[in-house]
Amino acid sequence: MDAREFKQRYLPHYKLLYRVGYHLTGNAQDAEDLLQDLYLKLWQKRDSLPEEAMEQAYLVAMMRNLFVDKRRLKRLDASAELKSEDGPPDERSLEREIDAKDEARKMEGLIGELPEREAKIIKMHMMEDRSYEEIEQDTGLSQGNIRIIVMRTKKKLKQQFQNITKTWTN
Repeated sequence: MDAREFKQRYLPHYKLLYRVGYHLTGNAQDAEDLLQDLYLKLWQKRDSLPEEAMEQAYLVAMMRNLFVDKRRLKRLDASAELKSEDGPPDERSLEREIDAKDEARKMEGLIGELPEREAKIIKMHMMEDRSYEEIEQDTGLSQGNIRIIVMRTKKKLKQQFQNITKTWTN
């Protein structure tokens, strides 16, 4: 595929992809960056791209996957940056870190008490930061069912967590 054919095929989707990028990132600059990365990736894969019939869905899925990948990288960078800070941590930051680890252990315990299917789905979604589409591929459940399970499980975990923290503080 040459540059002219690439432009004719993919530039008409620019507005849609920008809206998707803006919806995902919440700001124009990050949406533009995401869109630029998408077009670069498309250009690099131009000879192995799917047929035009599924083009729009494929582009939106690519955009979402790029966003998820970038978000994962940012989280990894942020955690590496926190670990590499020089100097002794102050007392408050140590206390917050201990509290966060304690809360994470409590939450892991609550997740361990869930039915197997709910536990598996919530771990994939919250801990592994996997998309509904990726979970659908692994479980065979529809994305709609997965969304409902995630929503109900989060609600259940939140309630149980609040009950535990009330018990500990009283």
